[in-house]
Amino acid sequence: MATDSPKVRITKSVFAEAQAADREYVIWDSRIAGFGLRVRPTGSKSFIFAYRTAGGRAGQYRRVTIKASNPEVALERAKELSGQHHGGIDPAGQRAEEKKELAAARRILSVGDVLDSFVTDHAKERLATKTWTEYERIVDKLLKPAIGAIKIDALEPKDVAGMYHDQRAKPTQAALAVRVLSSAMSWAEENGLRPAGSNPARIRLKGSRRRQRLFTEPEVARLQAAVTTLEREKNLTATVALGLRLLFATGCRAGEICELKWSNLDLAEGIARWPASKTGYLEKPITGEASTLLKKAPRIVGVDWVCPGSDPKKALRVETLEAGFERAMTAASVIAGENASLHLIRHWFATKIYTDKDIPLPVQMAIVGHKSVATAMRYAHVNRADVQKAAATAAKKRVAAVKAAGKRGKVVVLEGRK
Repeated sequence: MATDSPKVRITKSVFAEAQAADREYVIWDSRIAGFGLRVRPTGSKSFIFAYRTAGGRAGQYRRVTIKASNPEVALERAKELSGQHHGGIDPAGQRAEEKKELAAARRILSVGDVLDSFVTDHAKERLATKTWTEYERIVDKLLKPAIGAIKIDALEPKDVAGMYHDQRAKPTQAALAVRVLSSAMSWAEENGLRPAGSNPARIRLKGSRRRQRLFTEPEVARLQAAVTTLEREKNLTATVALGLRLLFATGCRAGEICELKWSNLDLAEGIARWPASKTGYLEKPITGEASTLLKKAPRIVGVDWVCPGSDPKKALRVETLEAGFERAMTAASVIAGENASLHLIRHWFATKIYTDKDIPLPVQMAIVGHKSVATAMRYAHVNRADVQKAAATAAKKRVAAVKAAGKRGKVVVLEGRK
């Protein structure tokens, strides 16, 4: 078909059945004037909205391409464009102006400017407080000092790779910086601040070494005793001490303990709830150990936080809890090197759950708070002593099996064979 077709109702079947011709043609929709399906000789299809600017037939003929793959979605967008047109707005001209403004912004805005907008307009609006706070820290401490002055349209993979290399002394932080930057650049593309598909942060990262450090039972006993001693000596506040004890009793993330509220606890049913945790809505069981800690915990009238900060109206900061943990490790003479963080408690707790053969995996994941099996397996550490013991047991079984097989039958040497 070389000429435009009569007006029809553009449906999914019309879209699918439209065939390429020797010339471009348009199938016009019968519902919205100017809404059509353009079919090119190559077979590519796109939705358009066509109109004339003010002046009737004397006005300029304009077309706006509608980005949509579904006719119904395209129709709704065509209705919006038609409303703009009849309201005296020139949609195509407006788009041209927007493109000019974006092009000017690319020439003016720096990477630092875009990162600030990304945190303010995206991260703080859509991400959990703990997450956007970490994004903001990465932006301010790592990204902006390294590449913040570069113009947004001039940032290249080599710049990102250089930043990553310069921060190689802290590989985990360096990798996190690249990932945050990648999210920011994808956001910049979505908002027209960089060309689509130009994300410069998609560079190859070196695989980080899996941390194998795991607390032993004697170390946990010493740490818990150290918390009690430090609290008694007034070197640890009661709130921080409670937070650390709850970490060992629940295996929660540090942020979950700091954000735990009395109103989200049901001690009668033994359930703790987090309406907006790192992984969304979360429920965890409260064991007898944790329940005892919570029942003994002091409560401040009018304060909902289980572990309030120095300002009772605010939650305890993770950094404050981390500092208390470091004091407890020093007092208990427990050394963890680069692995020393509150998350090490969660790894210890999770390992105890995931290596318990009496608990089914789905139940184990519910206790720990994991939604992905892959994530769960990263927490299923084993102690070196357990590995050595299991290997020795398996070796004894192999030797015994070979000996038993030898006793059951004789080895016959065939003639001519040695």
